[in-house]
Formats: sequence, structure tokens, C-alpha cells
Amino acid sequence: MRQRSNGAGVKFFIVLSIVILVTIVALSLFLKSIYVVPVLMYHKIDKHSQESKLSVSPESFERQMRFLRKRNYNIVSLGQLVDMISKGRIPRKTACVTFDDGYRNNYTDAYPVLKRYNIPASIFMPVDKIGRQGYLTWGQLKEMSESGIDIGSHTLSEVYLPDIKDDRRLKDEIFKSRRILSSRLPGAGEFFAYCSGGFNEKIRQMVIDAGYKGACATNPGKSYPDNDIYALKRLRISRTSDNLFVFWIETSGFYTWIKEHRDDD
Repeated sequence: MRQRSNGAGVKFFIVLSIVILVTIVALSLFLKSIYVVPVLMYHKIDKHSQESKLSVSPESFERQMRFLRKRNYNIVSLGQLVDMISKGRIPRKTACVTFDDGYRNNYTDAYPVLKRYNIPASIFMPVDKIGRQGYLTWGQLKEMSESGIDIGSHTLSEVYLPDIKDDRRLKDEIFKSRRILSSRLPGAGEFFAYCSGGFNEKIRQMVIDAGYKGACATNPGKSYPDNDIYALKRLRISRTSDNLFVFWIETSGFYTWIKEHRDDD
């Protein structure tokens, strides 16, 4: 009887081990399939985060960058990210930092923090606004570009591209903005960001034809592929991310999947 009992116990242990192993493998494959590199989207770094969803306080921004460094995130440039996606090899805990609209405080309040923590980033600039009140100047863009910050195009006039019916103007917003940036700043204009995330297949193809190496959207939705380098999904960072637990969830790589299955397309 004791031998039978021992035999049954061994069989149970083997079956349980197989079930646990299969569960672990299945969970690992599932997590790998839903992982999307968190491409963080900032706008303003200023003192108005309580009034504007586009603002993050300088204190919160520094805490967030320090968090990424202390937690050993693999923080990469957009160029590196695009290369990883193209090769299909993306290390876990990879992250990317981007800014839209080119506000002056990106230089005064974000740039010193990026330098302090040696964090690469991309700034998407509406070219016609360079030098205007509250926006980055050519001199500031040049300094940041020379220190390794990518300067990309956010069109000429910061316009919602799907609303443009004139193909000639549409082409200017995409092609001309790149030409101006690359002529004034060597190495700039390699990446594009759709204003308010707005694009369609025609616009996407124009971005490719203009010679950009990749483009950032916002939230194209779960029906859109996660690995399209001309429609990279991003996470807007706002005052809710002042809480580092929330920021940790957002930068986990799984928040895009959670958000897309929580929200309607």
C-alpha cells in the first residue's frame, strides 16, 4: 500500500510540475505578445500641471527620469527603437522619451534633467513656430541637437493633417518641414510626429516618401499593429503620473494593451 501511495504521489508531482511549467510558458508567451515599448509623450514641463493635461511639473519630470535610471530601464533613442523593432529584438524594460510642440521649457526645464541622467530624447518641432514666443529657438535646437537630442518634424504649422484636402499643402507640411530642419540642423528631421496623432494611409505613405526613418502617432487603437515604425504608439504623460506607482504601470510595457482593451477604439 505504501508503494502504491508513493507511486501516486510521484505521478501527482510530475503532473503538477508539467501544469506549472506549461502555465509559466503560456504566460511568458502571452506577456511577450502584448509587450509594447513605452514611448513616453511629453509636452510642457512647467508649473501648470494642475490646469493643463499637457503639463508635467519640473519636479515630477525629474522624479520620473530618476525612476527610469534607478530601475535600470534601457532608455533608447527613436533611431535605436526603430532598429530594434525592425530586427524583432527588443529587450524588456526598454523605454523612449519624446516631446511634442517644441515649447521653450523643453530647453529650460527638461533638457538639464535629460543631461543629468544621460537620457536620450526626441523633440518634435512645428517648424513655423521656431523662435516664436514660448517656443524653442534655432540656437536652443542646435545646442540640444549637438548634445544628442533628436529634433524631428511636427509639420510646419502644427496642423491636424487629415483635415487638409489640398495635396500640395499636405506635402509641404510633411516634406518641406523636413527639408528646413535638415538644412539648418545636420542630422535633424529623421523622424516625424503626427499632430494630435492624426494620420491615414495616404499621410503615412507621404511620410515614408519624404524620407523619414519613422513616425510617432498617439493611440491608433488595438486594431493597429504594435510594430509599425511609421505609427509608433505613445503614452501621454500628465499629472496622473506624478504618482510613481502609476508611472511604473505606464512604463511596464503592458499599459498600452491594458488601455486599448479598457477603452473603445
